Amino acid sequence: MEKDKNTDQQMVSNEDMSKGQIQLSIPPHQVQTGGEPDDIALKNGMSTIEGDEQANLDKEEAVLTNTSSSCHSNQSMKDAASINDLSNTHEASIQTGGEAEALLSKDLSQQLETEESKVEEALKRITSPPLPSRVDNVENCMPVPLKASSPPVPPRYKNGKASFDQPQLPPRQMVNAETLHLKTPHGNVIPLKPSVDVVGDHPSPVPPILPPRRIENPLDLASRMHFLASTFKRNMLFYENESNSIKCDLDNNILSLKENSRKIDSHQLPEEIKSFWLNTIDDYQHILLDDTEALHAQLSCGIPAAYRLIVWQLVSYAKSKSFDSIYETYLTQDAPFGVQELEDQLNVMAGISSANIKSISNVLKAYLLFDPECAFSIDMAYIINMILNVCENEANAFGLFVRLMKVYGLRLLFLPSASEVDILCYKFDRLVEEFYPDIYSNMVEKGVRSSMFLPGFLTTLFQKKLPIEIQPRIGDMIFLESLDSTMRILVTLLCNSRDELSKMDFDDMLELLKSGLLDAYIKRVNDAQSGALSANECVDKLLQDSMMELKITPKTMKKYASEYEEIHRLDNEREEQYKSITEKNLHLQKHVRKLENDYTSLNREHVTIANELVKNRLNIESILNENNGHKLQILDLKKKLDSEKKKQASSVYVPNDLKKDLEETMKKNSQVMDENLKLQDRVSELERTVEAIRVANENGVLFEYSNSKNHPLGTSWSGFRKVFK
Repeated sequence: MEKDKNTDQQMVSNEDMSKGQIQLSIPPHQVQTGGEPDDIALKNGMSTIEGDEQANLDKEEAVLTNTSSSCHSNQSMKDAASINDLSNTHEASIQTGGEAEALLSKDLSQQLETEESKVEEALKRITSPPLPSRVDNVENCMPVPLKASSPPVPPRYKNGKASFDQPQLPPRQMVNAETLHLKTPHGNVIPLKPSVDVVGDHPSPVPPILPPRRIENPLDLASRMHFLASTFKRNMLFYENESNSIKCDLDNNILSLKENSRKIDSHQLPEEIKSFWLNTIDDYQHILLDDTEALHAQLSCGIPAAYRLIVWQLVSYAKSKSFDSIYETYLTQDAPFGVQELEDQLNVMAGISSANIKSISNVLKAYLLFDPECAFSIDMAYIINMILNVCENEANAFGLFVRLMKVYGLRLLFLPSASEVDILCYKFDRLVEEFYPDIYSNMVEKGVRSSMFLPGFLTTLFQKKLPIEIQPRIGDMIFLESLDSTMRILVTLLCNSRDELSKMDFDDMLELLKSGLLDAYIKRVNDAQSGALSANECVDKLLQDSMMELKITPKTMKKYASEYEEIHRLDNEREEQYKSITEKNLHLQKHVRKLENDYTSLNREHVTIANELVKNRLNIESILNENNGHKLQILDLKKKLDSEKKKQASSVYVPNDLKKDLEETMKKNSQVMDENLKLQDRVSELERTVEAIRVANENGVLFEYSNSKNHPLGTSWSGFRKVFK
């Protein structure tokens, strides 16, 4: 009985969890199919997820389920054994009730720790986050009751029947659209307080409600595996970012496109193809998720010409009334290029009909005015010509070209930086390296790079080389998939010419890659078919082979783009470091030159000062010599002076007697001098008298002499005679 009970418990622990309702984010114009939500989620998931990924996920869930179930089964066996032992001896249970309860609690804690360690080990072994372990038996979450008479809780089964062998599992939280899209899968969820049930005499907490399982949107899963889904998802994001008025306009136009598709007379098409494309137009998202491979196969054969324009406008959301007014506004303005020169170039370009030349010029003028950042290129004329071959209305062609440039990223090829071209070239190199490593090695060995020939194909969307009837097929690939999907064409052409490429040198290989790949493919196919196929049929076979045989996923292309960004991030960092180092080097060089100039000037000044110092030293020596000569002369003069002084001192010495006589002589001399002065005064007076006498004689007047008192002449002469005695 214990084994049967444990088996039933393990079955309950491995019971499938109830599936949540899955709702896809569908715009108003998309039609949703009926049916159960679980069936829709399962069907969409199986159509978009590869078998390997689903197998890995199931394997991880199985590991965790088996781990948890084995732990619960071992625990339940031990609990059942302890209950049987206690029921056999009622008295022992009464006496040792407290001790048994303590021991059982300790055993349960040890078992819980063991179970947690096992769960942690299982979580480390798996790669994706698994579901948390679910407690199947209520008895495992509470202490073992002492009374064996406590009634067990009946479990819940799928068919609704209850059994008295195991407890009933609590209901699991349902998964709906709100938990999938409006709430984060692993957000900050506030845990619910577990309710308390009474089993026997002991309260036991009810296991908490399990969190909802994270189920990814099937569109997100499919967008990593198919270009169709990734392009549709990108267009959906563009649609959701528009304003409500534009959304309403797009919805109305899409409904009108669907109505117009039912009015198209396509009796020449097979009924199967006609019904498929009508269903695709009615509910593109449903066909995309449920029948991706069929849609891809039909696309490889090309969209029927009757439905091509509708499908392009439907998928790209290019049918809008706003384009009509924008186009008419820009059409009245002046073109940013020479219109006549453009038309002259278009007249001589192959593949462009004369009826489309004026329309091409108008559409190109309107777009360049609408997007002034985009540079003018004659390659745009090929793309507009392809759209005009499908859509005769210029306004509708303008809308498709705007969507192609803006939403699909084609304008990045015509920007002045043209960084997208380098990324596409790197993706192409990685594709060739992965699928055909011998061709890639040969190209690298010969020095041929994809940037030498690939931009010419991408900027014109292969329109230069393809026949006019096949050119819209490239538009089918781009509008429904992406620009990356067109690389399969060139990769297939390289594979077809691998033998010729291995024998060529650089010039011949580059010439073949630029212009001869398609001709070589047509020639090879005709040789294989004995010339039974035309050029259009050969190109049709090329497109089908490239789309069906060469498997490329958006995930792979995204990985290549990430590699390019990482490589160029490092290159840009190195370039920035190189620029900074170069700038520092230039600055240091200028500083060194300045220091050299300063050093040179200082050196010159030093030499000048040294020369002056030498001259000054020589001058000092000469001055010192002169000084020494002068000192000698001074010494000689001092000696002479001293000798002269001595001589004078010796010659001037006079005896005392002579000194007295000399003094007396000097006194007498002074007296004589005084007397002499008095005589001179008297002579002067006499001269005046003589003059007065002469004047009186001349006048005839008698001169009167004064008495001797006034004129002591007698005394004067007597004195004069005394002097000369």
